[in-house]
Amino acid sequence: MKYALCGCSELEIPGEKNLVIYITNCQNHCVGCHTPYMCADYGDYLIDHFEEIYEVYKKQITCVCFMGEGHNSQENHIEFAKYCKIIHNDNKLTALYCGRNCEIEQWMDCFDYIKIGSYIERYGPLTKKTTNQRLYKKEKGGYADITSQFWNN
Repeated sequence: MKYALCGCSELEIPGEKNLVIYITNCQNHCVGCHTPYMCADYGDYLIDHFEEIYEVYKKQITCVCFMGEGHNSQENHIEFAKYCKIIHNDNKLTALYCGRNCEIEQWMDCFDYIKIGSYIERYGPLTKKTTNQRLYKKEKGGYADITSQFWNN
């Protein structure tokens, strides 16, 4: 699994300070995507840099957000989520922006937040009430749709 960028943001997960890691080799190719260059297969292998990145940001963040799945990277995502929670015993929250049109899959259960749904320009991003994308928060017994937290009333 390769990545291109990382940094802090408070926009992706409501109420959290996120370390956002942009995963490359996206297979979705959404028309109107705000980061179309992430479809290319480039960047450094995250496994080679994750511990260093995590150490730099861990005191500033409450959540690690993986923006994209990359190609065949499910096992890698699970390992990175476990790293944030178990290896460092930090219990950082974890998020996955998968961007596929799917249901929450069993392997995603290691994440506290999951965004699903490809970007469809006519429906808009999560900040629009018309969006087809959804953000879910893990709660007892499953996941709750919290997409409406992005909408200004």
